[in-house]
Amino acid sequence: MRLIQTSALTTMVLLSASVQSLICAADTSDSSDAPPRNQLVRVVTISQDGLTDEPGKPMLNATITRLDRAASFEPDVVCLPETFTRGEPEAVPGPTTKRLADWAKKHHCYVICPIKVRDGEQIFNSALLIDRHGDIVGRYDKIRPTEGELEKAVCPGVLDPPIFETDFGRIGIQICFDVNWHAQWRRLKAKGATIIFFPSAYPAARQVKTHAWLNQCFVVSSTMTRAASIYDITGDTLATTGKYQRWAGAVLPVGKRLFEIDYHVGKFRQIAQKYGPKVRITWYHDDDLVSLASLDPQLTVDDLIEEFELTPHRAYIERAQQAQDELRPVAESASQVAN
Repeated sequence: MRLIQTSALTTMVLLSASVQSLICAADTSDSSDAPPRNQLVRVVTISQDGLTDEPGKPMLNATITRLDRAASFEPDVVCLPETFTRGEPEAVPGPTTKRLADWAKKHHCYVICPIKVRDGEQIFNSALLIDRHGDIVGRYDKIRPTEGELEKAVCPGVLDPPIFETDFGRIGIQICFDVNWHAQWRRLKAKGATIIFFPSAYPAARQVKTHAWLNQCFVVSSTMTRAASIYDITGDTLATTGKYQRWAGAVLPVGKRLFEIDYHVGKFRQIAQKYGPKVRITWYHDDDLVSLASLDPQLTVDDLIEEFELTPHRAYIERAQQAQDELRPVAESASQVAN
């Protein structure tokens, strides 16, 4: 009798363990199969610094060799430098876009492919967006060609820069001399760009950092010479190329936001206490600012904004300005103001 009871108890324990194991497996499966709500985007940039190959196909081959080395980072998107083959203008699709389309498809990765494009009788300094399937899904034409380019019949693009939809959010592109016209960068941000890619002949580092900070947008520069870099929404450098590695990669939490410390210090301490390593909080003590990024695929910064009633920096400034304007004395006349 005692043997039967023991056997029955053992069976119950084993059944319970099996059920628990199935529940845990189901929970793990549900979690891993769920599409990410919070995008963590793996970006790679390439510098052509040090390459001495001839223009055209030799330069294309040499650059793809560098790109192949960067494939180990398993990027979601890669950016190449301005007119990176140094070749003659070509139709789209053409030989260069075919090579990069094959690479994009092989590595299941978006590619920003900047080349000179011949479109009918016109020539543009362009950047083509190739998707993970190797399809060309967008084209940006440099809005501000240099005087030298204009003399060589390069046409300026339309003034309103386009936005491109990807599976990790909206992106924009600016090319080299475009760095000097701030309104174009602001326009991309207003259209919802979370990352702006900057294929260029040179780094333009101070200006690019400023655009990143002023627009609170990630910026990825890719250069013919010197360093190619990836910048945070604060303008800080996240990654850069150099002597020993001519490509750089970073993981961008594109939902990252910036906040004024006013009304937020206690709330951010609560967030850190509750979510720990699932979030990254960075204090900018001398600026009275703090940034918040989620590192959890299923937790968004918008979730945290709602839960803790946070006010993003831009919304806070707009709210303050509205309150100021409502209480500002109205001048009786323009002449009185002048006097």
